[in-house]
Amino acid sequence: MRREDVYMKRILVLLSATAMLVSMMAMPGVALAQGGDVCVSIKGEEKVQNGDSTCDSLGNTQTVAINDSEAISIGSGNALAINDSDALAFGECTATAQNGEDAVCF
Repeated sequence: MRREDVYMKRILVLLSATAMLVSMMAMPGVALAQGGDVCVSIKGEEKVQNGDSTCDSLGNTQTVAINDSEAISIGSGNALAINDSDALAFGECTATAQNGEDAVCF
């Protein structure tokens, strides 16, 4: 087998493995967005709203709220609230709250 053929096969295997890994990582997010209690907001636009969780993003921000939670982000930060939690982010920071916690960052 020629050296070029060997390199081409290695590249194809690497690309295939990368594609499989990306698809495996995306599946849980798709399943979560299709059902359950989830809210996703990116740059002021609500992308997903299912159930009782609420979220809002103002500015260049991203928020995710899951399972009866609330996430708000203002400025350029991120907020993530999971399982009856509240997360609030102001400015360039990330607020993460889980399992009944409240998180605020400035």
